[in-house]
Amino acid sequence: MDIMRRYINLTEESVAKFKVIFKKPDGTTFLDEEAHEAAQNLVGFFDFLLRLDERNKHEGRYDKKKTK
Repeated sequence: MDIMRRYINLTEESVAKFKVIFKKPDGTTFLDEEAHEAAQNLVGFFDFLLRLDERNKHEGRYDKKKTK
């Protein structure tokens, strides 16, 4: 299973919601392009974690006693 990053298409509505939820460290709002890139990175990170978890489950890497 390939766990390399893949592009996930975000809607304008999703990026707008991201801008409402998240602010820059200095408290200012992201520009549209910045928000799209940051949202893409966030979604991509969680996509990677999900696929890594699925691969580990498939390969039996979890100790069943610890995951309950």
